[in-house]
Amino acid sequence: MRTKITSCPHRKKGIAIVLVIGLVAVMMPVLFMLSRIGTSQSQLAMKYHENLLSETIAFSGGNAGLSRLQGNLRGYQNLPDEICGDNKYALNLRPTGLGFFKQNLYFLLSKAAVKNHSYTLMAEAEQFRPEPDPPVMVITRDYWNTVEPYEIELMADVLAMQNYRGIDLLRFEETKAFELGSTGTQYSDEMTAKTSRLPEELQTDWAEAINNLVAEKLSL
Repeated sequence: MRTKITSCPHRKKGIAIVLVIGLVAVMMPVLFMLSRIGTSQSQLAMKYHENLLSETIAFSGGNAGLSRLQGNLRGYQNLPDEICGDNKYALNLRPTGLGFFKQNLYFLLSKAAVKNHSYTLMAEAEQFRPEPDPPVMVITRDYWNTVEPYEIELMADVLAMQNYRGIDLLRFEETKAFELGSTGTQYSDEMTAKTSRLPEELQTDWAEAINNLVAEKLSL
């Protein structure tokens, strides 16, 4: 006589529950990690977007300033709340004297801020006389920008911007003199000596960066 063995339905249910719990335990950290990666990338993309947007709006403000000068508007002009689409920019045209041809000299300053991101543009402009009617000739030069939240209508902040710009120009002259006065080997050795000062993430690619710097360095 044979005894028929039947499987226990409760046992199958128990195994299924254990498998489900195991899958949940494994997948939850994975899903959490993927969601964090997605959130981080979205935040980074939004940060880049806001940076670019504030820069673009500031350039639009600079173009508006040029248009005002070309339209023969003269003297000190402070426009703190100009509209650019859904955003605003500040524009300041500050006279700095007269040029050799009796043209008016200005500091053209434009600023835009999007949430916590600020972008300030500074340039020198020369506004000539009408011949005989507008638009008048305007020459701009020495564009410089900063992400510091300067107030462009305050003389103290404008002077601070000028000082930082002057420091940048001095460093550029020092760099140019160093590149022109050194051979490729000397330049490479000097750059290689700075490897230990760099973050670890950059050290691995620094040798390749040096090769590119040497190939592009100024030479007589």
